[in-house]
Parts: sequence; structure tokens; C-alpha cells
Amino acid sequence: MTKKRGSLKTTLVAVILAAVVITAVIISAFTVISTLNTNSESTEAYTSRLLEDIKSELKNETQVAMSVCETMNAKYEAGQMTKAEAMKQAADIIRELRYNDGAGYFWVDTSEGINVVLLGRDTEGQSRWDSVDPDGNYFIQDMIKNGMQDGGGYTNLMFAKPNETEPLPKINYTAYYEPFDWVMGTGVWVDYIDELTANYTQHADAALRENIIATVIILIILIICGVVVALFFGEKITSPIKLSASQIVRMSNSDFTENDEIEGVRNLVNRNNEIGQISEALNQMHANIRNLMLEISDTTTSVAAASEELSASASQSAEASEMVATSCTNVANSCSGQINAVTDASNETDSFVSNMKEFQEAISRTTEMIKSTNEAAVNGASDMTNATDMMNSIRESVENTAQVVEGLGERLKSIDEFVVTISEIASQTNLLSLNASIEAARAGEMGKGFAVVASEISKLADESNQAAQKITELISAITKNSQEAVEAMREGAQNVINGSELVNEAGGTFNNIVTMVNSIQEESSTMSSIVEQLSGGTETIARNIHQIEQMSIEVADETSNVSAASQEQTASSYEVAQASDKLAGNAQELQDFVARFSL
Repeated sequence: MTKKRGSLKTTLVAVILAAVVITAVIISAFTVISTLNTNSESTEAYTSRLLEDIKSELKNETQVAMSVCETMNAKYEAGQMTKAEAMKQAADIIRELRYNDGAGYFWVDTSEGINVVLLGRDTEGQSRWDSVDPDGNYFIQDMIKNGMQDGGGYTNLMFAKPNETEPLPKINYTAYYEPFDWVMGTGVWVDYIDELTANYTQHADAALRENIIATVIILIILIICGVVVALFFGEKITSPIKLSASQIVRMSNSDFTENDEIEGVRNLVNRNNEIGQISEALNQMHANIRNLMLEISDTTTSVAAASEELSASASQSAEASEMVATSCTNVANSCSGQINAVTDASNETDSFVSNMKEFQEAISRTTEMIKSTNEAAVNGASDMTNATDMMNSIRESVENTAQVVEGLGERLKSIDEFVVTISEIASQTNLLSLNASIEAARAGEMGKGFAVVASEISKLADESNQAAQKITELISAITKNSQEAVEAMREGAQNVINGSELVNEAGGTFNNIVTMVNSIQEESSTMSSIVEQLSGGTETIARNIHQIEQMSIEVADETSNVSAASQEQTASSYEVAQASDKLAGNAQELQDFVARFSL
């Protein structure tokens, strides 16, 4: 059952209309907002321009009054009049000055707030310092403060017009004339600016309304155009898509026959866009699937016939393979007994060969040991001969050393005699030194120097006597040690003689060992040759038995392989027969499936 879906044309038209409406609304809103902002900015600029014009006019008019003061001050400086006269004439002239058809006038105050000129009113000559407007501003103080700035200044206040009592907004400009200490100025009421601004705003609002109405009319026209364009292009775009979709639905319902809709799709191929590509792909898919179904229908008929023939051949091949497998199984059973007998003989031969190899290896190791022993015996005999020679040399060296030590003892005795003589000389020298000291004492002052020399000679004689005694003690100790060394050397010489005799006996023993080892080596070589010949024969026997065993195993394996192959062929034949039956069934099912398509 096909689920009901929304129309593509409706969706496309809705999307185009939505895009047109949204775009038109955004543009219109932007235009209205931009116009409103422009009107607001224009109104503010217009008001600002009016105020700037008023301020410029006030400043220029005040400069006219300032020029009157400069003219009078010039006359004062020229000496034509006094300063008071100059100030009075200037005040009279300023009081009468008018502009804007008499609506504009001037006033003058001192820097301390004393009014000088104000339309001839009673306030002239009085202080206006504490005057305030309805908003509580001390406007006189503000005007004086702003006027005394460089370039003057403007002051906003609330003040009634002449002959009126209602305070109205006013802008005053004041400037300071320092030679007279005057702050002069003029002003204008700005209530008419609000009226001008209101008129300007009224005209701007009217223009804005006209602009909005035009924008709405254009918006409606755009929407109508969008609807027409959406309907036109929606129909133009969706018609081929609907035609292609209808043909795809036919194909999904297994209908691949030639029809009017497929002819319509073929006519769309010439379009140079995605519609043409879709139409071309759809035509190609229809043709490919239709041809495939026709080929499958033809092929299934051939497959069904071939599968029946294959099934019959496979059954015959399975029966023949089963007979071959039975024969091969009997041959394999006969070979098994032969293999068992040959295997037992092969195992016994392998054991014998292994024992012979071990025996041969033992003989070889024995021969090597005998060779090593022979070499060690020869080396030992040589070493004993060398030891004997060394013992004789040591004995001779010890005897020579004993003789040298004895000679050294005799020389030490001679040295002892010389030491005794030195000791006697030292005693006599000491006695002579004592006599010299006595004679020096007798000589008095003349003999003091000789007494010192005698004293030093006495000290040297004592030191020589002490040294002679130490030498005597050392000679005694050396003599004693020499005698001990001579005795020890004599004992060592005797031990060397005894050791030399023992070494000679050991040398004879080693010579006998060498002779015996040579005899054993000859016998071992003869035995090794016999064992090698015997081992070679057993290896030949074992190799022949292994070959017989291997051939028996190969025959059995080949028989088993043939039997297994026959069994596998039998199984494969049955499987081929089953596959052929299944293939025939599949071919029939495929024929039934293809029959469902309308070709």
C-alpha cells in the first residue's frame, strides 16, 4: 500500500513564495526603518542649523554694538572727550540700536552686575546681580561669566518678551569690552523654532507615509509576481520529475514493458540540466534491467537442463569411486602387517647402531685421554729434569752465599778492631782536651779562646766515643745475624740436596709412566680401528632396513591416499548430485521469479 505524500509542486511553490515574501518584507522593513532614521536625523540637523544661525546672528549683532564702544573709546584716547563722556555717548547709541524690524535690542551691565543699558528702563543704574529666571537660574551672573570668556558665550534662560509676563525660552549672547568694564549682549526668543521644527516634521511624516504606501504597493506587486513565477517554474520543474517518478513506480512494481510514460521520459534526455541526466539514467536503468531479466530467463532454462544431466553423471561417478575405495582399503590393511614387522626390525637395528656409536665414542674419548696423559707424563718428566737442574743450581747458590756471609763476618771483625782503635783515640783526645782546658785556665784572658776550642774538641771526642760504641753494638748484632744466616744457609743447602735426590727419583717414575702410557695408546688405537669397521657394517644394515621401512610406509600411505581420495571423490560425487538437484530447484525458482516481471 502506497503512503500518501505531499505534492512536490506545492512544496516548491511554497518555498519560492516564502523566499519572495520574506525578501520583500525584509527590504520594505529596511526601507521604512532607514526612512524613519533619516527623518529623525534631518529634523535634528534642521533644528541644530536654526540654532547655529541664531547664535551666529546674535554674535554678529553684538559685534556691531561692540564697534560703537570701540569708536567712542578711540575718541577718548584721541583726547576729543573724557572717558565718562565717551561711555555716556556709547550707552546712548547702544540703547537706541535695533535689528530684526525692531524686535532685537541690546543691554549692557558692568562686570559687577550694575545695569547700564536696558531700553531706558528703571533698572538702569541698579544691580541685577541676584536676578533669577522662573527655573531659579541666576541668569545675570551666568551671562557675565560667559561674556567674560575669550570670544564671549551663550546663555539659555527663561525670560518674558517686552510688555508680556509669560517667560519663554531665550538664547542670549554676551561679550566683554574691557576698556569700559562692560558686558554687553543681545538675545532672541526661540519659541518659534519649535513651530518651525513641527512644520518640518509634519512635511517629513507626510513624505514617510507616501513612501510606506509605495513600499507596500511594491511588496504586493512582488508577491503577485512571485506567485506567477512560482506557479510557472513549479509546473515546469515538477512535471518531468512527476513523469520520472511515475515510471520508477512502474519499475518497482515489476513492470518493465514499453509504455507512454517511458517514451515521455526519453523525450526529456535532451535537456541540458539535472532533469536530462536523471532521464538518461532512468532510460539506461530500464533497458539494463529489462535485458538482464531476458538473459536470466534464457539462462535458467539452460541451467535446468544441464543440472539434470550433471546429476545423473555424478551418481554414476559416485558408484565407481565407492568400488575403488573398497579395493584400496583391502590393500592398505595388507601393507599394515608388513610395516609392523619391518618397524620392529628397524627399532632393534637402531638400538644396536646406537650402542655401537656410544662404544665408539667411549673408545675415542679413552684414546684422547691416553694422549693427554702421555703428553702430561712427558711434560712431567721434562719438568722433573728441569727441577733437578734448578735444585743443583740453588744448592750451589746457597753454598756460595754461605761463603760470602762467612767472609762478611771476618770483615766485620776487622771493622770491630778499627772501632776499638777509634774509641781509644777519642779517649785520648778527650784527655788532651781536658789538659788544654787546664792550661787555658792558667793563661787567663789570653787562653779563653783556646778554652772554647778545647771544650768543642772534648764534645767531639765524646760524640766520637758514643758513635764508636753504637758501631760496636751494630757490628755485634750483624755478626750474630751473619752466623745465624750461615747456619740457615747450610741447612737449606742440605735440604736442597735431599730435594734433588727426591726429584731424581720422581723423574724416573715419570719415565716409567710414559712407557706404560705409550703401550696403552697402541692397544687403544687397534681397538678403535676394529670398532670403526664394526660400526660401519651396522650402519649399512640399519640404513637398508630403514629404506625397506620407508618404502613400506610410502606404499601404505599411497594406498591410504588413494582410498581417501576415492572416498572424497565419492562424497564429492554425492555432493555434486545434491548440488545439481539444488541447482535445478534454484533454476526453477529463478524462472518463476522472472515470470513475475512484465517484459
